[in-house]
Amino acid sequence: MLHYKFHQSQQDSKKLLIMLHGFISDQSTFDEHLETMSEAVNILTVDLPGHGQDASDKDKVWDFDFICNELNDTLANFTDYQIYLHGYSMGGRIALYYALNGVVKLQGLLLESTSPGLQEDAARTERQQVDFARAKVLDIAGLEIFVNDWEKLPLFYTQYDLDKELKKRIRKMRLSQDPNRLAKALRDYGTGVMPNLWPMISQITTPTCIIVGELDKKFCKIAESMKQLIPQSDIYDISKSGHTVHVEQQQEFDKIVLGFIHKEEQND
Repeated sequence: MLHYKFHQSQQDSKKLLIMLHGFISDQSTFDEHLETMSEAVNILTVDLPGHGQDASDKDKVWDFDFICNELNDTLANFTDYQIYLHGYSMGGRIALYYALNGVVKLQGLLLESTSPGLQEDAARTERQQVDFARAKVLDIAGLEIFVNDWEKLPLFYTQYDLDKELKKRIRKMRLSQDPNRLAKALRDYGTGVMPNLWPMISQITTPTCIIVGELDKKFCKIAESMKQLIPQSDIYDISKSGHTVHVEQQQEFDKIVLGFIHKEEQND
């Protein structure tokens, strides 16, 4: 079972939003959203293997099947709820895998800045090498050097102009992680070893909300391609945002997520 925190709705709601974070993060990345969202829905924030307070056995392989089964066990505690599953980046890849392989029925799927994996064998092999090299940096050089390099990735250039206090909180969260467990996460379920889900996502029958920042050009293209394949899906292209929509445009993100859940409630 995954480590999680349950945040009860201020209303008598049977809706439960599961929120899965990205790499080198943890469930606290969603703290700023709890007050607004819990007015309407219950929220379950989760620490994925190798992150936050997760206690997954390091002797096991944390592959996508392992995480899917752990999520099955976690959600077995919430069978009375209507489940909406959100995932950001790495968490979104897990959410996609769960939508195809999980046992719990989803009322809605929310995908933020994510991908169904790499389609070409050569691209997967190349990414594995990158992931394994990054894992080695974590093992040898330590967390601060890794975080310094991570924050300079082009993917996160739009975070440079964030409020200084917010940037400090994000960096503190990154530096609170365990480098050896992060390294294992990269090796076990990084993008390079993720199964190619592109041929399968047309089988997703769950209503799907695809969220992407307009400045995140790579993932805008991926979002458009997913929209063409997932039958009941809509894209929300957020202006003045890059990869981390829930951080860069917090109010707009909350509005879209709650609007999507409310819309699906009306369609029930």
